[in-house]
Amino acid sequence: MAKEKKAKKEKVKKIKTRSKRRFRPLKKIGKLIYAILAFIYDLVDKFIVTPIAKTMLWVQKQFEGSGKIFDRLLGNKVILITIALLLSLGSILGIYKHNDLVANNSEDVVSSQKIKTLYNEEAYVVEGLPETVDITLIGSTTSKYLAKQSMDKDITLDLRKLKPGNHKVQIKYNGSKISNVVYKVDPSEVTVIISEKMSESKTIVKEVLNENKLNSKYTITNIKFSRDEVYVKGTEKKLGQIATVKALVDVSKITDPEVGTKTLKEVPLYAYDANGEKLDLEIVPATVDASIEIKSPSKEVPLRAVPQGEVLFGKAIENISLSKTSVTIYGEQSALDKISSLPININVEGLSKNNEYTVNIPLPSGIKEISTKTVTAKVTLADITEKTIDNVGITIKNLANGLTAQAASKEDSVCSVIVKGTSANIKNASAENITATVDLQGLSKGTHKAKVVVTGDDTKLTYTPKTETVTIVIK
Repeated sequence: MAKEKKAKKEKVKKIKTRSKRRFRPLKKIGKLIYAILAFIYDLVDKFIVTPIAKTMLWVQKQFEGSGKIFDRLLGNKVILITIALLLSLGSILGIYKHNDLVANNSEDVVSSQKIKTLYNEEAYVVEGLPETVDITLIGSTTSKYLAKQSMDKDITLDLRKLKPGNHKVQIKYNGSKISNVVYKVDPSEVTVIISEKMSESKTIVKEVLNENKLNSKYTITNIKFSRDEVYVKGTEKKLGQIATVKALVDVSKITDPEVGTKTLKEVPLYAYDANGEKLDLEIVPATVDASIEIKSPSKEVPLRAVPQGEVLFGKAIENISLSKTSVTIYGEQSALDKISSLPININVEGLSKNNEYTVNIPLPSGIKEISTKTVTAKVTLADITEKTIDNVGITIKNLANGLTAQAASKEDSVCSVIVKGTSANIKNASAENITATVDLQGLSKGTHKAKVVVTGDDTKLTYTPKTETVTIVIK
C-alpha cells in the first residue's frame, strides 16, 4: 500500500510539473501584458491624471466656498480618471486627424468639367468663357474618392444679372461637396463679353462632300434645299465677318445611291468668313433637307490613233488599226459636250517593223468613267515617199482684241507643205485637209516675222512647211 501511495504521489507530481511547464509561456505572456498595462497606467497617471488633478485642484482653490458638490467631484478619483481619459481620447483623435490632414492630404485634378451658363440666350451673346475648366481636389484619398463620386457633371455659372459689356466673373464649384475636401477651379476668374444678339438673313450655298465615293458612272446634277434662306444670329461684329453660309451635303450618307432623286435629311449648316474659317454663330434653323438628283450622263465617242515620234528612216506608217473604234464615257454633261473623240497616243519612235501595242486610254478632264480602259493598236510599216502641196492658206490665231493682222504680201499668205508617208496614204493628201497657222500671242501693232505650223487630218502622214516664217503686219 505504501508503494502504491508513493507511486500515486510521484505521478501527481509529474502531472503538476508538466502542467507548470505547459502554462509557463502563458504566464510569461500574462506578466508581459500586465507590465505593459501597468506602464500605460503609470504614463496616464503621471502625464494626464496627475496634471489634470493638479489643474482641477487649482480651479477648486479659485472657487473655494462655491459648494460641496464641486469638492466631491474633484475629490472623486474615478471622476477625475474618467475626465482625464475623455480629454486624452479627444487629444489623440485631434492629433490623428491633424496628422491625417498633414501626412495624407494630396491633390487630384478632375479635368475638362463643362461650364453650364445661365443667361438670356434669345437676347444676348456671351464670349470669352472657356468651354471647360479643371477642378483640383485637395484632401485625403478616401475623401477625394467620395468627392469624385458625388461631383456634379457641370459647373453652373449664372450671368442673368449682368448687362451688356465686359465683366470679370468668378468661376466656383457650387455642386455637391465633401466637407473635408478643398475644391479649386482653374481658371477661377475670366473676363466675359456680353453683347446684344442680332440676326441677318443669308442665302444657303451648297458644298458637296465625298462625291468621289459615288459610283464613278453617277453624277449629281442638281441639289434643292427645303428652304433657300436662313437666319444667322450673333454679335454685329461677327455677322459682318460672314462670307457664306454653306450646307455640307455629304453624299456618302445617301442610302443605296442610284439614278433618280434622293432626299438627305438634316444637312448641317455652317457660316464661314472670307478665309474659309468657320464662325461660331447661331443659325436658325441649324439644318435643312436636301433633294439630290443623280444622273448618269454618257456619250459614245470614236478613238483616234495618234503616233508619237518618227519611225526608222526610209519607212512610214501605212496603217494603225485599233481593237476598239469607240468607247462610252461618263461624266458631267458640260465635259461630255466638249469631247468629239479620244486620242490614243502610240509611241513609234525608231520603229523598224510591224508591231502591236497595248495602250491605256486616258481619262479627259471632267470624265469619271470609261467603258474600256485599254485598247490594242497594230502598226504596219511601208516604204516612205513624199510630195509637195502648194498654196496652202495661212490662218492666224491668238490675236489680241482691238487689233487686225494681214500678210505683208501675197507670198506671205500661203505656203507649200512637204507631205511624207506611204504611197497608198499620200495620194489622198490635199490642201483641203492641211491647216497652216501662225500664232500671234503677245504681239502688238507693227510688222512681225511669224513661224508657220502645219497639221493634217491623217495622223499617219508627216507635214513640214517649205516656208518656215512669213511676215505679218498688225494694226
